[in-house]
Amino acid sequence: MASFRVRTIVAALTTLASTHALARDRTVSITLTEHGIPHIQASDYRGLGYGYGYAMAQNDLCGMASMFATYSGERAVLYGEDQADINYLLGRRPINNAASDFAMRLMIDAKTLARADRDLPPQMRELLSGYAAGFNRYLAAHEPESGACRAAARPITVDDIQRRIAGLSMLLSSGLVLQQLYDAAPPGDPPTTQVPTAAPEPSLAGSNAYAFGKDTTENHTGLLLGNPHFFWDGPNRFVEVHLTIPGEYDVMGIVLQGIPLVVVGFNHSMAWTHTVSTDERGVLYRLSLDPNDPTHYRVDDRSVAMTRQRVTIDVRTPSGKIEPRTHDFWMTAFGPVLSGPGMQWTREHAYALTDTNQSNDRTLRQWWEIGRSADVAALQRTLHHTMGLPWVNTIATDSKGSAFYADLSTAPNFNAARIRDCSVKDPSGMSRFFAVLDGSRSSCSAPIRKTLPRPCLTRTDFVANSNGSHWLTNAVSPLEGFSPVIGPERVPQSLRTRQGQIQVSDRLAGRDGLPGSRMSPAALERILFSGRSLQAELVLDNLLTACQQQAATDVQRGCAALAKWDRHYTLDSRGAHLFSEFVDQLKRPGSEDLGTTAQAWRIHFDSADPVHTPSDFNADDLGVFAALAKAVAKLDQASIPLDAKLGDVQFVVRAGDRIPLPGGSTYSALHATLVPKVGYTDPIQPSNSYIQVVTFDAAGPVADAILASSQSPEPQSPFYADQTWAYSRAQWIRLPFSREAIAAAAIAPTVLLRVPAR
Repeated sequence: MASFRVRTIVAALTTLASTHALARDRTVSITLTEHGIPHIQASDYRGLGYGYGYAMAQNDLCGMASMFATYSGERAVLYGEDQADINYLLGRRPINNAASDFAMRLMIDAKTLARADRDLPPQMRELLSGYAAGFNRYLAAHEPESGACRAAARPITVDDIQRRIAGLSMLLSSGLVLQQLYDAAPPGDPPTTQVPTAAPEPSLAGSNAYAFGKDTTENHTGLLLGNPHFFWDGPNRFVEVHLTIPGEYDVMGIVLQGIPLVVVGFNHSMAWTHTVSTDERGVLYRLSLDPNDPTHYRVDDRSVAMTRQRVTIDVRTPSGKIEPRTHDFWMTAFGPVLSGPGMQWTREHAYALTDTNQSNDRTLRQWWEIGRSADVAALQRTLHHTMGLPWVNTIATDSKGSAFYADLSTAPNFNAARIRDCSVKDPSGMSRFFAVLDGSRSSCSAPIRKTLPRPCLTRTDFVANSNGSHWLTNAVSPLEGFSPVIGPERVPQSLRTRQGQIQVSDRLAGRDGLPGSRMSPAALERILFSGRSLQAELVLDNLLTACQQQAATDVQRGCAALAKWDRHYTLDSRGAHLFSEFVDQLKRPGSEDLGTTAQAWRIHFDSADPVHTPSDFNADDLGVFAALAKAVAKLDQASIPLDAKLGDVQFVVRAGDRIPLPGGSTYSALHATLVPKVGYTDPIQPSNSYIQVVTFDAAGPVADAILASSQSPEPQSPFYADQTWAYSRAQWIRLPFSREAIAAAAIAPTVLLRVPAR
């Protein structure tokens, strides 16, 4: 059946291919290899974009249509004004289509598009025009027959792609507060929506990354682990692709829907990945309002009037009629006013947003330059020069054996003195993403002319990052002295960060049970899938000792289940899910684990030993067994056995098959949703998604990878669940990069598409 479906996909592609030889500069070739990975080769950027846009539409036309509708602010007219979209970054909190459209049109306006178009390199202009043309060609030949997809699937333009790129740049800034932007209204005005009583908790978008240099690797060249924890569904799910213009651009890795270049991957001599950084993406300015008029704010001794900015969209009413709608946003010199939990617009204060990435028109150019970098020295130069990455660190290695880390992404250019002198109390919890400063003093928003230094490190042993700041990139050589806007220093680290450092020291000391004392691809792959949990190693002994003094039945049942646990998150690990629920009851809101909760430890954090402190879990704390009892009760209510094997209760269902999933609240992260009487399953929150282990030999890159969510979201596709099974079984897939390897792995004849002139 699978082979028949593969033939069907290839046949659909072949029907549009020419049957005779075409001139090289008028064609693009698409070779499909195992697991549905398209290898697209062209002689120029327009051709490359053409084949790529076509292949992406073929992979997920309906998802692409929905994504373009979101970032172009057209959900209300294509899907209906009474419908809602899912904001994946706010814990899958629904947002009304019209509210989403208004906020998108505000933040991604005509000025944003004009600036992006003005500064676009000619090669990227050709890439985008080709991408739109290729997408539209597939759509013209495969228009959906009915339903919401048919209504939303329409031809796209370069502007649609630019909007999508801008939306990605602002994903972890404005993208977090779309509802709050829409809800802002002066006190006394009728509210647009009911303000929730608690701030929404953004999903844990994160990652792990290692880069090893020649002094620590078995083959004395570079070795990279890319382990982004991102979405398995929605507009920001990953897709694998290989894009080639011979002699110009040859990069394989992952892309996001609508982003026309590889964002994490490798070329012939360099491999890179990203982790979500600790940078503050912008500023929330607390405004002190004029007591006579809450639409005026005071700056020094002046009263400044806000202005209204009217945005108009089209909507489809429940009756099917198309009508215009308008909404007024309130604007300040800092940006738009927003209102939500902890930052309500009162008669005393309001909050205005400056999104640093709103003016970042360099994102696409930055990923283009990254893909063309031959080594980490060239990578460092382009990151410094362009500064186009929006909210990520970069970790890389090369065939020369250098390991590289940099936080060279877009952030406010504010030094430590500015943050110290101007910060105000943040009741909203948004200071994890934005600086919160006093907007009543002009000195707090005045530009700092000197460009701040940014953390960057090249070594020949290793660098690592697990979403901590720059500080503990390598525990032997901490990075210090940078602005707190970039990230904190000399503070307790997350347990993922600590485990990342410990795993390296154990490997290089030869005490992890694996052969030798150097890092190899095989060792790195085994480490990731070992399911090791530093949190369990630090907590469980003391907890089980204290269990002996507990009489409550529920607590004793929980203790008995945890005593059987092997302290790992493998498919056969019994009770791992109970431990995760227990920790979830104890941890501080916004934290991944107990790593930053001081009262949980008898030995507190010591900046001179940040990898091994805090430690000595305080099982005598009054809240510990109350938390265990709550965890037991939660699982009892959900009818989930306390001592079940993880693989029996954590899974997804694909094409009727139940696929068990390893990983959990540990370094190898898997965050599934507890469904009562079912188990931990869809929707999968940001988790192990695409995993790549890349090194180099004399011929070029040697890359193993797994796309845990699989290539296609379509249940009819043969590539819907194949890599999800590979993830379940820890079966790494060797990615074909050379022409010979691609030919050997091809599952159908290469197809040629004629590229039309502009």
